[in-house]
Amino acid sequence: MPDKPVLIIDGHLDMAYNALFYRRDLTQPVNVLREREDPVRRGISQHADSLERRKGIEDKHYTVTVTLPEMRKGHVGIMLSTIMARVMAPSIVSHNSVRTQGTAYARGQSHLHYYNALEREGEITFIRTSADLDACVESWRNPTPETPVGLILTAESADPILGPDQVQEWWDAGLRSVSLTHFGANSYGHGSGTLGGLYPPAYPLMDALKEVGMILDLTHAADLTFWQILDYWDGPVHASHCNCRSLTPGQRHLSDEMIKALIDRGGVLGVVFAEQMLSPTWEWDNPSTHYTTGTRPMKAVVEHIDHICQLTGNADHVAFGTDLDGGFGKELAPTDYNTIDDLQRFPAILEESGYSVEDIDKICHGNLIRLFKSNWS
Repeated sequence: MPDKPVLIIDGHLDMAYNALFYRRDLTQPVNVLREREDPVRRGISQHADSLERRKGIEDKHYTVTVTLPEMRKGHVGIMLSTIMARVMAPSIVSHNSVRTQGTAYARGQSHLHYYNALEREGEITFIRTSADLDACVESWRNPTPETPVGLILTAESADPILGPDQVQEWWDAGLRSVSLTHFGANSYGHGSGTLGGLYPPAYPLMDALKEVGMILDLTHAADLTFWQILDYWDGPVHASHCNCRSLTPGQRHLSDEMIKALIDRGGVLGVVFAEQMLSPTWEWDNPSTHYTTGTRPMKAVVEHIDHICQLTGNADHVAFGTDLDGGFGKELAPTDYNTIDDLQRFPAILEESGYSVEDIDKICHGNLIRLFKSNWS
């Protein structure tokens, strides 16, 4: 590998969620935030006789690993980052769920305004067009410590979009990719962990999304939902953060048939850097197999990249979609990963696994650049 760092595009991060839900100042280095954060999750009282503790609610701590300074150190210069809220009965584990679509819209707007504030401060720059993307890539050829991180805005579940008549508003605000569903059954259909398909309102929404030029994200679609979307939708698609079901069991991942269908549409699949997406012993549909500590190194991600490349015959349809700090932290990240700047070590891991410099560039940034430029041209 060349001595110069490789530009990395992370195809899925939840920056606004982490800033607002965990009350993190993501403009600070990771070590500063780790010193600030109490080891007890903020949703549970620290008092020994609190109601939560008497009910036996488990403390969970998610050690921060992703901040903007660490992204700059690791040359993670562009991100697809989310607005995220889903309509689902809230619980202690449903961290981003709300009861009504109006509330989902309000939360989505708060995420949008967080990104607007970061742009005003010079921390990020919105990418809305091919020209914006070209300019951001160029800025990362010789970046400074103050170079803004590029943002392509995405929505993890369409619940914050109140209906087809509001799609243009979100597009004008910068939204460029949408998944219709998330975990559970939401406003527009069935997502991860459920059996079922799309609800009737999903179809006029897809018509409106197609009209403005949105890309549909097939992540978090229940199996029937996945196939119903592809039957109806003839626009651009990707899967921002999914791994291979044949290697890690459970509906949360994509089957080989799904991967091939996605690739046939010119899509790109972003691989996730999380224990629950990498371990063959973690069964998403069986909670008794879930645990709290990572066991697999970053090289385990290469197993999923290899599988996708073998299915497709090339390295043209796989990218990063790390989901790092997306409802988990260092505890379930790869064992040889500390902060997101460690992603800059991954090109060498790919090279050691037999990937050419050309293919490494495709995986690190080229495939996602092609996906958006081809659909924005």
